[in-house]
Amino acid sequence: MLGERSEVGYTRTECACKECVRNCYFIPGYLVPSDIQRIADHMNETDIVRFALDNLLASPGATIIANGELFQIPTLVPARRQDSACRFLKDDRCTIHSVSPYACRLFDHCQTKEQADAISMRGLMEIARAWCSGDLYARLWLMLHEAGRIAPSPFEARARMQASLEKG
Repeated sequence: MLGERSEVGYTRTECACKECVRNCYFIPGYLVPSDIQRIADHMNETDIVRFALDNLLASPGATIIANGELFQIPTLVPARRQDSACRFLKDDRCTIHSVSPYACRLFDHCQTKEQADAISMRGLMEIARAWCSGDLYARLWLMLHEAGRIAPSPFEARARMQASLEKG
């Protein structure tokens, strides 16, 4: 279902322009805990572990500063194809668009940095809660990490995207 994501109250973006799709090639967006079952159900996958192993990676995640301290919040992200693009991208379109991950469905290149930061922080708060409570999100991340299903760091991915942009 399109429209507002009730768990965070932000309106999904509908942009699929070249600038927004570029992220799909280099930095697929992170999932929040509620995305896991939603996407698995959409894909008719009943085994959540199999779904995760086939479709997700453990990312080092986001580095944030809170109360003057640096924190790393590990995130789950879509697996990558051989060319580093999101596994759900086909012909410049998202094959799971109606249930796309939080950091895909709520961001676009027209947002201000402040808007994007606020949305990102809200999603990261959901993930931090999952880590604190040891819920499925955290357990899947640990399983994927242990299995070597690890995403490139966001810093590496952004550097590749920047290099691609500079090439033209």
